Amino acid sequence: MERKDFETWLDNISVTFLSLTDLQKNETLDHLISLSGAVQLRHLSNNLETLLKRDFLKLLPLELSFYLLKWLDPQTLLTCCLVSKQWNKVISACTEVWQTACKNLGWQIDDSVQDSLHWKKVYLKAILRMKQLEDHEAFETSSLIGHSARVYALYYKDGLLCTGSDDLSAKLWDVSTGQCVYGIQTHTSAAVKFDEQKLVTGSFDNTVACWEWSSGARTQHFRGHTGAGVFSFFKNLYSYFSHAL
Repeated sequence: MERKDFETWLDNISVTFLSLTDLQKNETLDHLISLSGAVQLRHLSNNLETLLKRDFLKLLPLELSFYLLKWLDPQTLLTCCLVSKQWNKVISACTEVWQTACKNLGWQIDDSVQDSLHWKKVYLKAILRMKQLEDHEAFETSSLIGHSARVYALYYKDGLLCTGSDDLSAKLWDVSTGQCVYGIQTHTSAAVKFDEQKLVTGSFDNTVACWEWSSGARTQHFRGHTGAGVFSFFKNLYSYFSHAL
C-alpha cells in the first residue's frame, strides 16, 4: 500500500475506532494483537511502559506537584527522593513540606528562611539525633568508678561532677578526663552541691553539712529536720535553705 493510501486508510480506521464503545475497542485491540507477529508485539511492549508509567512530577506544573507532595509524610518523601534525580530535585525544592516536617518535630520555624535545602537538612539531622537517642548512641558515655556502694546524689557544674554515695563518701570528678579530683569521707548523701573550696551535703540522717575539699574536714553541721532525709537545699549570700521529706 502506498504511503498516501495508507495514511488515508489509517485516518478512516481511527475515526471508526474512536466511535466504538470501550468494550468494542478492547475487542478490536485483542483481535489486532492476535494478528501481530513478534516485531509488532515487541514494539507494543516497548511503548506500553512509556504510556502507562508517566512521571507526573515531570508533567505537572511545579506548584501542583508541591501541593500533592504536601499530603505525604516526611519518611515517604525521603523514600520518593530515591526514585530519580528529578524526583529528588522537585521534592527537595518544596520549602513548605520540610518546614512543616520540622514544625511537627517541635521546632520553632523562622518562616523568613525560604531555603528548602536548609529545612530538609534540619529535618534529617533531627531524625538522626532521635534515632541515636533511641539506640542510646546520641552521646558518648563513660563510667566513673570509685564508689563502693550506691550513688544517691549528683551535681554537675562547669565540667565537674560531684557524687554522694551510700559508702559514706563524696567525690568530685573531672568529666572530661574521668579522673577523681577530690574524695572525702562524709555521711550518706541524698543531695550535694559544691564550689571550688567546699562541699555541702544533705543526708538521710536529716542533717546538712559543709566540708572542705582540701582537708576533708567538716566545717559546719546543721540539724533540725525530722523527715526521711534532706534531699534539696540552696544557699544565698548568708544562709542555707534545706528541704526534707
